[in-house]
Amino acid sequence: MELAKNLLFDLLSVYTPPRYEFKLIPVVRDWADKLGYDEFYVDDVGNIFLRLGSHGRTILLAGHLDTVPGEVDVKLSQDTIYGRGAVDAKGPLAAFILGAVLSKIEGGNSKVYVAGLVREEDDGLGSRHLVESGFKSDSIIVGEPTNLGVAIAYRGSILIRISANTLGGHSSAPHIGESALDKLIQFINIVKGKFNGVRFDDVSCAFTVLRAGDWPSSLPKKGEAYANIRYPPRCCSEDIVREIKEVAQSVGVELEILSIEKPVEVSVNTTVVRALVRSILRSNLKPKIVKKTGTSDMNTLIAISKNITTFGPGDSRLAHTDYEKIRVDEVVTAARIISNALKELSRI
Repeated sequence: MELAKNLLFDLLSVYTPPRYEFKLIPVVRDWADKLGYDEFYVDDVGNIFLRLGSHGRTILLAGHLDTVPGEVDVKLSQDTIYGRGAVDAKGPLAAFILGAVLSKIEGGNSKVYVAGLVREEDDGLGSRHLVESGFKSDSIIVGEPTNLGVAIAYRGSILIRISANTLGGHSSAPHIGESALDKLIQFINIVKGKFNGVRFDDVSCAFTVLRAGDWPSSLPKKGEAYANIRYPPRCCSEDIVREIKEVAQSVGVELEILSIEKPVEVSVNTTVVRALVRSILRSNLKPKIVKKTGTSDMNTLIAISKNITTFGPGDSRLAHTDYEKIRVDEVVTAARIISNALKELSRI
């Protein structure tokens, strides 16, 4: 328990928004040495790797080092640690680091990599580089807060930018002038009306940035907005893009597709899923199979192995908030579940 608390506190004490993950390198290296890892290295884009074992099946435990921007003071209150990344996703990463060591101590016989990937909260550079570099693994567990459930699916993501350019005018006569902000709001209202789902199987849309105007009495001449559309496996991104292009054309705004991430879903009978479920049962807990409404590195890493799932401690509802917290005993429980799953996977 004390080991988990100290590890988690050290990870959280270093503020690592995307592109600042390198600040964790000395911290993780020290812990790799302390826990007896066989190898520690950093790849070309800044991904951190800790390795145990050199024979048998290769298993990748893929967490991520970065957090969303916004520093939060780290504090410990009894058995709970507060801080940016406690849930998303340094708590799961700590469970991976400890779980791999525990598995080795208890007789696990496989080559286990614990990876701290970069820019998961940004452009997914870390996971994309891992795929493009030809990394091979028989099984993959991605580290995200799942409340100790086993996540078998994530929705896809479409990131868009909308811009408007108009003549402007005086705010006293908006019927004469033309407002870029009005055009953006019109687009926003139509698209949110089309994609207003709240469940995993729905399409949802969130507008995250809106910029327009520079003077209280002038109609904005220019404006831009950003939106993130999430869609389930049954939907086709091409259909969604076609719809929003039609809306943009009808309203008179410019649309730019910044990125498209495909959804992912695996069977509950996938080997790694079944290993985690059995391990959860051995911990006297009730297994939960979940489908996540967001996206994660699982969407990308499935290109390496279809024997993949996502698991970790932490309440996902606290992710990206200023109220992130995690219980140390939950991290310890997650580490034990990971350990038992690794031992089973090494025998398959």
